[in-house]
Amino acid sequence: MSNELQGADAINTLPELLAHALAMETEATERYGELADQMETHRKAKVAAIFRRLEKEEQAHLVELTHMCSKYELPHYAPWDYKWNTGESPEAIDIGKVSYRMSVRGAVELALVHERRACDFYAGIAQRATDDEVRILASQFAAEEREHIGWLESCLADCGPDDAAIDDPDPPLSQE
Repeated sequence: MSNELQGADAINTLPELLAHALAMETEATERYGELADQMETHRKAKVAAIFRRLEKEEQAHLVELTHMCSKYELPHYAPWDYKWNTGESPEAIDIGKVSYRMSVRGAVELALVHERRACDFYAGIAQRATDDEVRILASQFAAEEREHIGWLESCLADCGPDDAAIDDPDPPLSQE
């Protein structure tokens, strides 16, 4: 069982699932936007376009999810109480793995890892949930993540071999 799924069996009510999904989609939307902004700053338009499209996809999920959440009183979780066992949600890309020298292939591969983690997280909830509504909604969320995975796999197939990292004798101190 992957690290992200260890607590997935503890999510067994719709409010718990929605609270986790809301946090995950919010983090993903913000992170993809930050990454797109960074890549645009460094004139990496093709890499930025990958992250920008994912930001828009996550934003669309977030709008739908926010509407769903309005029907429930969601539990409040401190960041360390979410049922994923990493510092951030499974879908939030580790900012430390992003470089201004990143190639399109590298961006797609990195995004794929995190979209798969999100899919696995939701699929794990669907497999373990005893509540039928939770199982159905978690399966739907996993299917939405699989759509992102399909698009990214298509992008990966269209990518050429990875670009060699450019040598930068004077790299920036910060990407922000």
